[in-house]
Amino acid sequence: MKDSDNYKLAHVQNALQRLDKALVRLESAAAKPPQAGEAARLATELEQLTRAHEGLKQAAGRVAAGLDAAIGRVQATLED
Repeated sequence: MKDSDNYKLAHVQNALQRLDKALVRLESAAAKPPQAGEAARLATELEQLTRAHEGLKQAAGRVAAGLDAAIGRVQATLED
């Protein structure tokens, strides 16, 4: 596995953790009665976080596919 693959995976995992924490904060805030203008701001933030989360899930899938391919190549090389 290349160092760049390790970096990308660590970067994606770190981003997913930050996103999870942000979603927890947002859900907690959403459970409270909104103040004036708060509901619109939270809805916008939730929409942004949801899009970011989807993008990160796709990136994590690409990283996982790349890692699976690299593992397959290493295994094939070892079998030869």
